[in-house]
Amino acid sequence: MHPVDAFLLEDSEDAVWESYHENSKTTRATPHLYFDRHPSDGTVVAMMNRLREAKPYHDRPRIALPYDLPPSVIGLDEALTGRESARGFGPGPVGLPDVSKILRCAYGVTRPNADGRYPRPFRAAPSGGALYPLELYLWAREVSGLVPGLYHYDPAAHELHELGEFEAGGCFVQSDLVAAAPAVVLVSAVFYRSAFKYGERGYRFVLIEAGHVVQNAVLAASGRGLAAVPVGGYFDRELDGRLGFDGLHESVVYCLLLGPREPE
Repeated sequence: MHPVDAFLLEDSEDAVWESYHENSKTTRATPHLYFDRHPSDGTVVAMMNRLREAKPYHDRPRIALPYDLPPSVIGLDEALTGRESARGFGPGPVGLPDVSKILRCAYGVTRPNADGRYPRPFRAAPSGGALYPLELYLWAREVSGLVPGLYHYDPAAHELHELGEFEAGGCFVQSDLVAAAPAVVLVSAVFYRSAFKYGERGYRFVLIEAGHVVQNAVLAASGRGLAAVPVGGYFDRELDGRLGFDGLHESVVYCLLLGPREPE
C-alpha cells in the first residue's frame, strides 16, 4: 500500500474533525442534543420567538444606511467568472453606499414573512430553518462617512450600531494585508440559534451559512469594482476577546477584507 493511502485510511484519535463529522450525521435513531426527539414545529416557533433575530445594542448610536443601493458596474456573469482574492488594495477609502450595498446583499432582509409558518423575515442568504445564527460586524478603518471603529449591522433596520474604537490587526495571520484594507467584515456565529433545533448538525449549518454570506458580499463588492478577499487566518481567541465574545457561545467564523482595487 502506498504510504499516502495508508495515512488516509488510518484512524486517529487526535483528528477531532473525524469524530465531529460522524457525530453530526443525521440518523433515524440518534437522540436530539437538547430534546428527547427532534422538536416539533410548535417548539421550534416558540424557541425562535424567545431568541433574538439579531443583537440589539439598544444603548449605542445608530446610523441609517441608504436603501438606494448603487448599481453594479459589471454583470453577474462577469463578477462570477472574474472573481479573484485580492492580494493588496489600492489607496483611498471605501464609500458608505458601497458598504451599505455589500452588507445588505450579504445578509440583509429581502422580504417579510408575517404570514409564514416561522417568525423570521427572509434574508439574502439561505439559512437552515431560517434561523439566521450569524452577526455581521464592520471594522471601518477608512470608510467615507464613518468614524473609524467597530460597527454592528442590524439587518432588519438596515442600519449600523456604532460600538466605538477598535483595533485587531495583530489578531490576523496576514496582518500586513489587513493593515492595507479600508474595511473588514467580521462574521460571528451565535451557535445556539441553530443548534437548539439541529443539535450537532447545527454547527455544520452555521459554517455553510457563513460561506453563503461571504460569497454574497464578494460578488456585491466585485459588482461595484472593489477588491475583496475572504480570510480564515486569524487567532480565534484573540479576535473573539477583542470583540467581547466568549468564543464558545459566540465566535468569529469568517472575515472579509474590502478596499479599492490596486492600480494596474
